[in-house]
Amino acid sequence: MLREEILNSIKKVIKDLQKEGVFPEFDLSKIDIKHPQIKSHGDYTTNLAMRIAEKTKKDPMETARLIKLKIQVLDSPIFEKVEIVKPGFINFFISRSVFTDELKKILKEKKHYGSGNVGKGRTVMVEYAHPNTHKLFHIGHLRNITNGEAIARILEASGFKIIRANYQGDVGLHIAKCLWAMKEIKDLEVKINQFKTINEKVDFLGKCYVAGNKAYEEDEKAKEAILKINNQIYDKDPEIKDLWQKTRKWSLDYFESIYKRVYTHFDRYYFEGEVAQPGKDIVLKALKKGTFIKSKGAVIFPGSRYGLHDRVFITSEGNPTYEAKDMELGRLQFKEYKPDLIVHNVGPEQKEYFQVVFKALTQVFPYTKGKEYHLVSGWVSLKQGKMSSRKGNIIKGQWLLDEVKKRIQENFSNIPDDSAEIIAVGAVKYSFLKIRPLTAMLFDINESISLEGNSGPYLQYAYARARSVLRKSKIKEQEFKEIELKEEKEITLLKLLSQFPEVVERAAISYSPNLISNFLFELTQTFNAFYESLPVLKAETKELKMARLALVHGTCQIVENGLNLLGIKVLEKM
Repeated sequence: MLREEILNSIKKVIKDLQKEGVFPEFDLSKIDIKHPQIKSHGDYTTNLAMRIAEKTKKDPMETARLIKLKIQVLDSPIFEKVEIVKPGFINFFISRSVFTDELKKILKEKKHYGSGNVGKGRTVMVEYAHPNTHKLFHIGHLRNITNGEAIARILEASGFKIIRANYQGDVGLHIAKCLWAMKEIKDLEVKINQFKTINEKVDFLGKCYVAGNKAYEEDEKAKEAILKINNQIYDKDPEIKDLWQKTRKWSLDYFESIYKRVYTHFDRYYFEGEVAQPGKDIVLKALKKGTFIKSKGAVIFPGSRYGLHDRVFITSEGNPTYEAKDMELGRLQFKEYKPDLIVHNVGPEQKEYFQVVFKALTQVFPYTKGKEYHLVSGWVSLKQGKMSSRKGNIIKGQWLLDEVKKRIQENFSNIPDDSAEIIAVGAVKYSFLKIRPLTAMLFDINESISLEGNSGPYLQYAYARARSVLRKSKIKEQEFKEIELKEEKEITLLKLLSQFPEVVERAAISYSPNLISNFLFELTQTFNAFYESLPVLKAETKELKMARLALVHGTCQIVENGLNLLGIKVLEKM
């Protein structure tokens, strides 16, 4: 990585000045180097001199001069020029040959370009999706799974060993409500046998849940019956077990079809049903040690001892809550995979919940301390307000994918069905991923399929356009040898390509796929500006034609690599 080479040069210089007694001790890992906003200020810049001057109480410009002189003594081929500007910035101008060498590296490494080793030797479990059985998979789940899959891919590319986990609710009051409503239907088996598709079955579950929830809130007798069914589910009572298992499988088959459609998979499916009783046992055992306390017949974790709030882990009826189940879930995840970190990709409403659960986990299992992280997944807002499965105004994830695909087929004539599917999935995913994961958003279908704005189809089209140029050229990759580029738009694109590994690393460290999305949009805009103003296939000389074709090829590779990290496929033709 070019940025790393510059950092190593700076670190060597600082170490030398420290040995000479000129500079004080300084944490070299804190050196900040970035791309200046103004192009005339070079390719990279650092405020290091000003930070050191704060410690030494000396003139930052003089400090910058000392660093500059030492760097010039290194006589590194990387630097074309080093300059200092007030109040003490050091600007680095990189030799053009370095960027052309980086382009050659892109062409050589292909799909592996951009991969790093910042996570080497570390295992991270990324936990995402989390749909509950007997409920519909809505657009919030779709955004969650899109972010989770992208983060998993980005971390993998950065050297981490990744475990994809999916924790799903297959027991609980929401299921009892659904099954109660089903049991109220006369000739239930006859009705069920009429369903021909998994979607029909799942839609039926959704309607039953809405009906059951309404009854639970309005009818005391129905509420008592639902609570009884809830206990039967936990107890695996034969009276309810068969219906529960059958309908649970409907949901899981339905979810699996969605996972396949959006190109994701999981290494481990965890279920509330498997952690409920063991979680309760963990809490009861810790109760005897004083980690938990009794309150009004329930067992709670006294979060107030730690500046948090108290939460119920076992209800007065004796049922484990989500919190108790998470105790066993945590134990199980660390036992099975020994991760260095577990990233829980869950909505913002769970912030305080996780603070208490993580604290409870560290009290019972000290080895989990600092190894659990809540990555906030923002809401998908609707014009008519927040979605609610209880009220039945759910926007299904499948519906959104289907609707976007339908609009694409209407807008682009004679497009093959498989291509329309790839564009639709890319359009939906990119709309989620171009925004920070924790930011709430309003999904706009027309914006998502636009070929003129910051959208998935815009990037896919830029890629297809570039691939078309390469096909027409009939040039083989091994023919790209000497690459000499001089035009400003060529150089701008050339330099931008080399930044991709840096962007991937930043995205991995901050769990921010949007950094890659934004980079790809800037890259494709820069490519289009280059292609529209400078001839490629009709360049003045063969040498220039080959150099520009190498630039086109490099752009294709970076767009493909970047979209792959986002979980989006490319198309050769659009």
